[in-house]
Amino acid sequence: MTATRNPVEKAIDTLLERWLDTSADPAMRLAIWRVPGNALSLVSAFIEAQQQPETAGTPDLFVQFSTSFETGYRYSRALKDELLDGYLRSRDTLTNLALKVDWNGPFEPHPDTAPGFLGLLDSFTCHHGEHLRYSVAVLWPEQVGSATALEQWLTQALAAPVPERVRLVLVDSIARPTWQGLIDKHPAQTRLIETPLDMFDIARATAAQAGAGGPPGTTAYRQLLTDVMNLLDKRSAAQTAHRADRAMAIAERQSWPDQQVVLHLAVAGAHLKEKHYGEAVLRYRHARECALVALAQQHPAANDLLMQGWFGEAGALLAAKQPEHAAQAYAEAAQVAASIPNPLFVIEGRRMAGHALAQAHQREQALQQYLQGVSAAREMAAPDRAMTTFPLLLQNLLQLEDPRRATQLATRADDYQKAVADAHVRAEHRAAKLGDAPARDALDSIDTELLEQCESAFAKLVKEREQLIAGGDVFFRKTVAVGRELLHPGWNGMPDVRHPQDKPTAEWSEPPGFLPLPDGHDLAETPLAPAPDAPNATESLLENHA
Repeated sequence: MTATRNPVEKAIDTLLERWLDTSADPAMRLAIWRVPGNALSLVSAFIEAQQQPETAGTPDLFVQFSTSFETGYRYSRALKDELLDGYLRSRDTLTNLALKVDWNGPFEPHPDTAPGFLGLLDSFTCHHGEHLRYSVAVLWPEQVGSATALEQWLTQALAAPVPERVRLVLVDSIARPTWQGLIDKHPAQTRLIETPLDMFDIARATAAQAGAGGPPGTTAYRQLLTDVMNLLDKRSAAQTAHRADRAMAIAERQSWPDQQVVLHLAVAGAHLKEKHYGEAVLRYRHARECALVALAQQHPAANDLLMQGWFGEAGALLAAKQPEHAAQAYAEAAQVAASIPNPLFVIEGRRMAGHALAQAHQREQALQQYLQGVSAAREMAAPDRAMTTFPLLLQNLLQLEDPRRATQLATRADDYQKAVADAHVRAEHRAAKLGDAPARDALDSIDTELLEQCESAFAKLVKEREQLIAGGDVFFRKTVAVGRELLHPGWNGMPDVRHPQDKPTAEWSEPPGFLPLPDGHDLAETPLAPAPDAPNATESLLENHA
């Protein structure tokens, strides 16, 4: 007897059917897979399944490329390298697919262009032609420096044209149809594969298939909880609350305080979306009451649930423009986080408490919250601090002391990013002028100049930020010193900008010129400057500098 397929497997089957139907069109060269945002992971699972011999359901070889996009020629080169490296790493898999691992790469050079990458992929496909229908390149870059430049690269790929046995796939969501422009510009070659699968529906089906195992009411509760999460995403707060109260009745009968917390938090979130701040706060408080019951029962997640209730209430109060009450809730959340212990949320609780108090113009009280966040950061392992909101806390401190100077630090970073983006555009234009088969040494020359321009812009950023920091008062400079002590030696404000090639300081093309700073260990004993309430000489100087 064939085992019943679970809802996730059925969803992947649906994706398989859509692909086979769409790819049967010989004119299709580029497929845009469009699904709800919460189902993107299903597409990834489908692609992964096609790469495994035991789960592959297509006559095609899917290869996912995650390399980031910066410029077209870099992207083309990186894709070719990723294909060749992946081929070498996948020898066992290819052997299991009955493919001989005897392709030694292209017999002729393929340029660093979109057609060059497609030519290399075509070389592979033709070599293994008897075993494959298509090679399918799924382009899913981790980062995209310029969406416009990437679209131009794809346009070049379609104009090549795409080889007979090569297909391209892009993925976007129904909420953000990123690639609609390509469909509109190239209707003859592109096809849209809309697959309205929804993870909430799949979760509900999974709960129903789970059967009646567990305590009485378990299956009904699972289905109701899934409905609550679905309604939270798609319907009104009133509808969400109505379904949550039905689930709540089961959770109360079964003495499941942790599940009651989950339900209260969901309804609170629904109220928050509709700006029903009073109702949201009430639900967050009910969630905390249930979390305290779970704590009395020694539930292992009770403190985490209690902390979530405090953070939720704090966020609702801040949105309701009650910053002083919000600050109290954030401070309570930080205390609970400390008892877990969870230093990440200790820092965030203290940071947000300080932020709320700063909004209420209570600078000294805000300072005390920020300083407690600094103390929590000192207790963390050095590599972990950058993964928290501690850098933002330091920026909040700089903003508290000298808001205009802190803003100027951020503005300098914006100027740098614009300079880098402009340099990339110029490099793209120069590469385009080299024709359809640019020589690699000519591209290398362009890339060398691009890197030099980026490094020059970075050196300018560092110099300007150092000048701004040097003009700050003692507290401002000590705060920067804390950043350099606890984050990295070159920290100079937010956003934190690293060397464009991520080189260590000793390898920078221009010396960093960091100015000496006072010791930041006694930051707590250093008084804040008077609150600025009118433009002064320093602000005028900064405006002139800008």
